Amino acid sequence: MLQRWQSLLEKYHLLALLLLPLHYAYFSAYQQLYQTIGLYLLYLALVAASVWLKPRTAAVTPVRGFARLEQYMLLTLLLTLLWLFYLPQSPFSAKASQWVWLNSQLAVMGLLLRIYWAKQTTITNTATHKPTDHWLIGYASQSGMALQLAKRSASQLQSAGFSVQLAELNQLTQQQLHQSSKALFVVSTYGEGEPPDNASQFYQLAQQWQQSFNQLQFAVLALGDRSYQQFCAFGHWLHGWLHSRDAKAIRPLLELDSADSKSPALTQWQQLLTMLGADTETAAEQPVNDNWLLAGLHSRYIANPASSGLPCYVVKLQLPAGSHWQAGDLLDVQPENSKCAVALWLTRHGINGCQAVHYQGRHVPLCWALAELELDKVQPPASGSPLADWLKLQPRLQLRSYSIASIPDEGYLQLLVRQVQHDSGALGIGSGWLTAWAMEQQPVQLRLRQHTQFHLPDDARPIIFIANGTGIAGIRALLAERVKRGQRDNWLLFGERRLDSDFFFARDIQLWQQQGFIRHCDLAFSQQQAEKYYVQHALAAQRARLLDWLAQGAAIYVCGSLEGMGQAVHQTLLDTIGSDALAQLTQQGRYRRDLY
Repeated sequence: MLQRWQSLLEKYHLLALLLLPLHYAYFSAYQQLYQTIGLYLLYLALVAASVWLKPRTAAVTPVRGFARLEQYMLLTLLLTLLWLFYLPQSPFSAKASQWVWLNSQLAVMGLLLRIYWAKQTTITNTATHKPTDHWLIGYASQSGMALQLAKRSASQLQSAGFSVQLAELNQLTQQQLHQSSKALFVVSTYGEGEPPDNASQFYQLAQQWQQSFNQLQFAVLALGDRSYQQFCAFGHWLHGWLHSRDAKAIRPLLELDSADSKSPALTQWQQLLTMLGADTETAAEQPVNDNWLLAGLHSRYIANPASSGLPCYVVKLQLPAGSHWQAGDLLDVQPENSKCAVALWLTRHGINGCQAVHYQGRHVPLCWALAELELDKVQPPASGSPLADWLKLQPRLQLRSYSIASIPDEGYLQLLVRQVQHDSGALGIGSGWLTAWAMEQQPVQLRLRQHTQFHLPDDARPIIFIANGTGIAGIRALLAERVKRGQRDNWLLFGERRLDSDFFFARDIQLWQQQGFIRHCDLAFSQQQAEKYYVQHALAAQRARLLDWLAQGAAIYVCGSLEGMGQAVHQTLLDTIGSDALAQLTQQGRYRRDLY
């Protein structure tokens, strides 16, 4: 209550400092001039010091209704009593001087209270945010988003004075968890409920640990893709496993759909960090993966015109000047519905699509906003309902992620997109937008996403690149970067349907082969011969070369489909070098996968 009174009195003091000189000049005939000036300057200094200390004291919880009225009435009563009984005791005869004298005494008491409250706030903050407080932040990330969120969380806690250890789950030991009292985990789920590669070893070992972690307080942010049946399965496993080892959850598990750029889970995670004492200003300076760009569609062409498979398109985008990415990074695209689908929806509901609306910070026609929504889940607005409020409640189309097939030096950002076709013959939203509906030079909303797990090593070690289908896109960018660096120890294994129609980026690969940048190129075209021959067969056929390259310190990069190729290549490696050696390669960062 006293803090609220003091805040109110400070406003009164500021008003009095403005009005008292005027009152003195007009009504006091300059009586006791020098004493009044001295008192006024003292009064000014006291009020200034009190206002300066206010931000250094704890915030006051506001009150509402009758409680607030009660406090105002009590303060008014106190000031009235001072005016009636204490003001006449003033040693000054001029009325303005009497008021300065009384206000100065109130300001002295207020300043002393401010000093006391500031000291108490400092003591409380020191006790709450001791620099010795230690947070463990564990992450498991396959495509880089969980790692980015974990780094951001660590940065916020460090800025608030906490000691923070950031570690991938494969680096965590039973002893580290036993010695930690506070931990946050940001983990993604890979494929159908599997742990990411940098958590696979932890997953196997942790199930054998029997030690209690009853000293540990934790929270888990689980990332996943709702299109998979086992949504956030690894995050659920980790949360349940920690509970089974007696650790105490700070809050229930948070589920984040990686394709939802406006997920409430992100807001709830930030609220948790703020409650724990993290630096909110650092959060504002480091938005999570929200650097949206508008890129022009430069050109596109079909890359497999005579293929028996679905059409694949090379799509070139012109990014704004200064945009940068690394080989191995990903691109998130905000897809849009076809103009035909939007027009049908507007016609069905009898709505004018040309009317202007405010949507996502832009003033656009309603039809433009509808293009970004899941139209089959959108209900028309009620009569008289503001369109801007209605639009906020409608589900947006989920983002689509693609491996980038080029490096910045090539001038354009290049993608390899396979069309998805439903049973009805309709195109999938993401592939349809990029390969059919978007016109040349039309802006495409996108954001670049770092995929540090799939970046090249800093040294010139030999690298084995393995890809199938459109997975060659990510591998092509890595090879282009290796060519730029002049690093020649590259071995490519690539598989598709037929040599004459499905050899994506054949011209680039053959040129780099001729120039000596690809030492070995093993191709597996499954429909080229009577028996099916896949990329894992090509790898198994070169067992001796594989062992020789690994002995020289080679790294393995795999990009393409998880089902089929990814699992088969993984099994071939297990059969060739064994599970312990493969786990060691993963731990050393020499076995990296970008599978979907």
